Amino acid sequence: MKPNASNSRARAAFTLIELLVVIAVIAILAAMLLPVLSRAKDHGMAATCLSNTHQISLAVIMYTDDNRGTFPDQWWYNGPYQNYLGLSCGGEWLSTPAHTLATYLKNPMVWVCPKKRRGLTYTTVSGTFDPSITGFLSYGFNYLGVFGGCTAGSDPTAQAEFKVASIIRPSQTVANAEVCATVNPKECGGSIGNGKADAAWLDTYWSANCYPQDMSPLGDANFRFQSQMNKHVKRMNVAYADGHSAATKGSQVFWGQFYDVFSGPTATRDGQKQWNQPVSNALLDASEIPPDQAN
Repeated sequence: MKPNASNSRARAAFTLIELLVVIAVIAILAAMLLPVLSRAKDHGMAATCLSNTHQISLAVIMYTDDNRGTFPDQWWYNGPYQNYLGLSCGGEWLSTPAHTLATYLKNPMVWVCPKKRRGLTYTTVSGTFDPSITGFLSYGFNYLGVFGGCTAGSDPTAQAEFKVASIIRPSQTVANAEVCATVNPKECGGSIGNGKADAAWLDTYWSANCYPQDMSPLGDANFRFQSQMNKHVKRMNVAYADGHSAATKGSQVFWGQFYDVFSGPTATRDGQKQWNQPVSNALLDASEIPPDQAN
């Protein structure tokens, strides 16, 4: 006796409950897999960013080799700033050693963190560019103990120039680090001030107006470094004066590492910070404040 064809088709079909179970299993697997993929993507971007900081640190070393052991010393100048297209832009490309190091870093995209993407755009005009046009960077300069920044006498507490031989602990002294701020040229401070588009200057203004003087993640200058947007698993990539780079939390860096001071009662010349005092704390480590929301 031949089997009934309709019964065979019925047995081969899925029931509604079976379909729902399969959909539920797929949803559960997707929910488990997506965070893993997201973390993997973040780690990949962190690795690229770390490579950027390493290339920047090597460019600094090559510059010092060509210039009698002296670090590049390009300080800020009052805005407004203009790029070679004649458009308003950020001041970080021309008012830091970034453009000076362009000889050693042929690709200006090295100054763009793949996660922050700061330096690709600016509010002046739509489109994607590079930091030499936008004027903004994803990485800043330590003006407290490596890049003198006192050429024009604008910061009397800074040294006129810093030499490689004068660095006490090159492997611990911060040279460059990830930073963040807005990309609106209208928010550049001009004379540094508290412009929300000023980030590449890790200087005395930043030091005096961020942690621990200002404990809030929304603080006036914490967004430059401590509570910056788009960290890599709560970490930022930092390049040191000896040329190596590493990912670190802000709370794992000490003020003495910015000032190249590793003994005595203070790290800063105004006596407000101890050399072994952390630059951040756990709250700021976990905070990522959009610069336009900062105070």
